[in-house]
Amino acid sequence: MSGVKNGRHVGTRLNIAQNVVGIITNMKILFWFRNNLRLQDNSVLNKALDDANEIAFIYIQNQTFDKDVQWGFPRVAAHRKYFQHQGLIELDQSLKKYGHRLNFFIGDPIDTLKKIYIDYDFDAIYAESIYAPEEEEEIDGLKNNHLIIKTIWDSSLYSIEQLPFDIKEMPNTFSSFRKKIESALIKPNRPCSILEKIKIIRPVDIESVEIKTISLNDYSRSSFPIDRKEFSGGEITANNFVKNYFKTDLASNYKETRNQLSGIHFSTKFSPWLAQGFISARTIYDLLINYELNKKQNESTYWIFFELLWRDYFRFILIKFNALFFKKYGLKGREHDFYINHDEINFKNWTQGKTDNHFINAAMIELKETGFLSNRMRQIVASYLIYELDCDWRAGAAWFESQLIDYDVYSNQGNWAYIAGLGTDPRGGRIFNVDKQKNIYDPHDDYVARWSN
Repeated sequence: MSGVKNGRHVGTRLNIAQNVVGIITNMKILFWFRNNLRLQDNSVLNKALDDANEIAFIYIQNQTFDKDVQWGFPRVAAHRKYFQHQGLIELDQSLKKYGHRLNFFIGDPIDTLKKIYIDYDFDAIYAESIYAPEEEEEIDGLKNNHLIIKTIWDSSLYSIEQLPFDIKEMPNTFSSFRKKIESALIKPNRPCSILEKIKIIRPVDIESVEIKTISLNDYSRSSFPIDRKEFSGGEITANNFVKNYFKTDLASNYKETRNQLSGIHFSTKFSPWLAQGFISARTIYDLLINYELNKKQNESTYWIFFELLWRDYFRFILIKFNALFFKKYGLKGREHDFYINHDEINFKNWTQGKTDNHFINAAMIELKETGFLSNRMRQIVASYLIYELDCDWRAGAAWFESQLIDYDVYSNQGNWAYIAGLGTDPRGGRIFNVDKQKNIYDPHDDYVARWSN
């Protein structure tokens, strides 16, 4: 999660962060789960297990996320908290099978980690790299407090080392990025299993708070009903869902159904689990390739890979431009002859589903009540906020961050900048004709009726 703050270029960090600890082994390690809440195919976790003879696992719920952002609403609303807590409880249960547990804290990450590091005399902290301004500031804060920390990038399909170009030379358009990846014929690394060594590493007993179960709302109308076991947060649930998905024929029809607005089968539904790191992109890709080899390969199965590639693109392009993606004028700067306004009344009506457009209102009610929205409707409501309601695109991005169970800093910021015409796309913003979109995707008012209050 990352807000609008000044950041730095991360080019040097990509090389340095990998070598902070060097070849030291047999250490007492504090493993900090961030957005990688899984045990399988977790490269930084395996590195920690390889280097440790004692280990403790920790997750910190950032208390500042309960506070209001500049637009007047909490940074993280209930839906993602519900989904995340489901997964944290499952992660704790999985660790206990290996003789360990997940230590849960609520507070400031830097202060919390510093206190635990000193009180329990740890040798190093291991964590996932997240190359966004606030997350980088956390790492810098730990280093400034003289804590040893090793970070490893592990959230993309292709590793940074696999890219056929330096990250500074990352192509600015998705089309160029895709062509370079495909022409290089590189294949993602295979997913890795958790090291068996976890069974013999001594756990460090530290005092923490209980991960409490949060009461759920009624999600029966949701296209991603997190109150149902098969849609709940967690690594085991995620893997079961994805495996079951590829046992059906849904992948062979994905391209034809992906733009539908409602239902549990119209898209893959992988994004919420990917966003929390309950499952890796490599694991999904591996299952996709197996499906193509043993069942069917067509344009729809390619399109699932295509979407995973888009996810990588937003990650790498944000690494390249970093804090610029959080500026009011994005990558364009103030040299352009336009001004971004913000109508607070229009924005509030948009968030509450009280605009003059019933189609838009239906989507915003769905988002507020369930924490989920189809990709098609996300683009439509974003365009409407920017171009019809004359509001600041960053406010819309912040509302999505607050509400979405599948919020991902890279994809969220990248998509909003793309719609606003402030990203890398040379063709400018994306203005959607709302009436035309409704006639295509909701000609009989089924969607509007479903979400009318």
